Amino acid sequence: MSRASCLASILLLTACTAPEGKAGPGEADAPYRIGPDGAAGLTEAAPFTVPAMERAFEGLEVVSLPDPDLPAFEARIPATGAPLYVVTPDWSRGYTGAVSTSAADVAGPGGIRAGRSRLSDVAEELKAACAPPEEAGEIVLVCESDRFRLEFTGETGNPLLARQTYLPPLP
Repeated sequence: MSRASCLASILLLTACTAPEGKAGPGEADAPYRIGPDGAAGLTEAAPFTVPAMERAFEGLEVVSLPDPDLPAFEARIPATGAPLYVVTPDWSRGYTGAVSTSAADVAGPGGIRAGRSRLSDVAEELKAACAPPEEAGEIVLVCESDRFRLEFTGETGNPLLARQTYLPPLP
């Protein structure tokens, strides 16, 4: 391989590789999504039942998590068992209360992803109401908007996105 073609290959690879904390080419086209309008196929009030979750997360494996104190479902990639979403109830009406993800395979608004995107990558309208959490811990910043929450960890100047949560409407 000539020096010129080697250099061209390096430049091409560099252009296609996103730096840490950036979305990068094609990542906004992820097959799994979450945002203020929904998570996967869950876009409205839904009963907290296996059949309702199987409809909302079509194509994913829906399993009950074995914690007796916290009922929850996990939606997983069938071939690998990799968890994508955790669904918890609202506790008062028997409906879905929240859908969270810490999976980098799930794209949020603008292609942001947990473990890859930083606060600087988030659209301004989603950063309108950000504040430190009430309890000190790993999460250093929480940004709340209508039906959506972002949680960040790490350095306080430009923290890393740790979790995205869709908050479906209740009936």
